[in-house]
Amino acid sequence: MSSKKKIGIVIVVAVLAITFMTVAFLTTQTNTDYYTQIDNRWVTDIAPHGAMNYKYTLVAYDESGNAKDVTFETSKVLTDGAYLCLRVAPIRGVVTWAEMQFDELPSSVQEKYKE
Repeated sequence: MSSKKKIGIVIVVAVLAITFMTVAFLTTQTNTDYYTQIDNRWVTDIAPHGAMNYKYTLVAYDESGNAKDVTFETSKVLTDGAYLCLRVAPIRGVVTWAEMQFDELPSSVQEKYKE
């Protein structure tokens, strides 16, 4: 077997191994739910891409009440004061969000917003 073929085989095996390890890593990472309240003072217009026209950066809390700045994009300006559950994936960021009522928030998060 020529050295060019050996090098080609090594490269293919290396690429496959790296791809497998990356997929394995990403599938073991879990999404985390964060909770926030919409404050339209923090919405900005962005250049449209797909259906997304607006960007929010808000403080959000996990179930334990730990704070984190979370940025996500939307197709419309959301209802000021509404509570959201943001599903945050490693690397990808916010993958879904859903509006919820204050009494549906974890108690540690309710303490942060006390109505």
